[in-house]
Amino acid sequence: MKIKYFLSSLLFFIVITGNAQMDFKTIKVNSDTIASKSDAAMLVLVDNGNDEMIYATGYSDKENKIKAKSDDLFEIGSASKMFTAIAVLQLIEEGKLSLKTTMNQLYPSGKIKNLANLKGKNYWDKITVEMLLNHTSGMIDYLNVYGDDEKAMKFLAIKGKVYTLENLTNLAIQHGDMNFIPGTTFKYCNTGYTLLGDIITKRSEMPWRKYIKKNVIDKSKMTDTYFGSTIPKNAESRKMKGYFKSNSSFMPPTLAGAAGEIVSNLKDLKKFLLAWQSGKLFSKPETLQMQHTQGYQVMYPEKTDRLTYGYGVMKIDGFYGHGGQTFGFQSHVAYNPEKKRLCVIGSNDAANIPVTPVFFMFEGITFE
Repeated sequence: MKIKYFLSSLLFFIVITGNAQMDFKTIKVNSDTIASKSDAAMLVLVDNGNDEMIYATGYSDKENKIKAKSDDLFEIGSASKMFTAIAVLQLIEEGKLSLKTTMNQLYPSGKIKNLANLKGKNYWDKITVEMLLNHTSGMIDYLNVYGDDEKAMKFLAIKGKVYTLENLTNLAIQHGDMNFIPGTTFKYCNTGYTLLGDIITKRSEMPWRKYIKKNVIDKSKMTDTYFGSTIPKNAESRKMKGYFKSNSSFMPPTLAGAAGEIVSNLKDLKKFLLAWQSGKLFSKPETLQMQHTQGYQVMYPEKTDRLTYGYGVMKIDGFYGHGGQTFGFQSHVAYNPEKKRLCVIGSNDAANIPVTPVFFMFEGITFE
């Protein structure tokens, strides 16, 4: 759900990588080295338009020494936000929403409005769909208020717990005022994406999971991709076991919801990237162009202005995609349309393998 390891891990990876994109053999060697540090799995698919490398190393189940396979399923975490954002943009194409639709138009009353309290004022009528998409709403992120993942797991990783939208928004509200006046700066916020899921349900008149399945997953011809809360048992049995600091871990799927509940594998995520970046998921070519160019915010201005965030997508050096983390998994999914190069990485270690910096390393993306 988060990419917090980006900052803490980046300097290490700057040291060990040059500025050249790695070839397939070097990626395999580095994947083996990284996975061996914790015995967790590294699953990697790289396609440069002419050749494809798909590789698995490490263990999908460390206790039973079950080796990882390239078609293993894994939680993609916040990479799910790309699917949610695409669904919202589709509804905008249909005239059922706009980027400027405000929260008071969608939720005119109720406790949910308290998400927008700040110093005695309420800004619910100022928060727009666009602000939810590019994390400029200012709302509290219900998943990132505990200071670290171990505390969050202690409070939230309850087996069998089914979180509702009300549960998740209340988690944010109980932590007090919003962070800033809406639209004034960037701060990553899972709460906004849980709201977007409900907005998809409201405006499509279809449960958001069904809408995304029909209009994003199926249109991408993905055949091995699921929502964690509804995954069939036969698919669940093919999902890798998740770990946090070498211990087996668990995250209730509905805790992530539309912000990060999807389970998939390497080849299906490649199908998604190619369908999305070829424009097949939109009815108008200008929608993909808008997603490539509009709404971008600098994510870490103290480190670099090259890593930016738009409408459900991270952009850096020509790559469009997203990283992801749950309590037991990490991922990075990205495509560079100019180079026709894509990279998909999955790991069942949420703490010891910083997957987004690994993506940077593989692609020769460095920071001075």
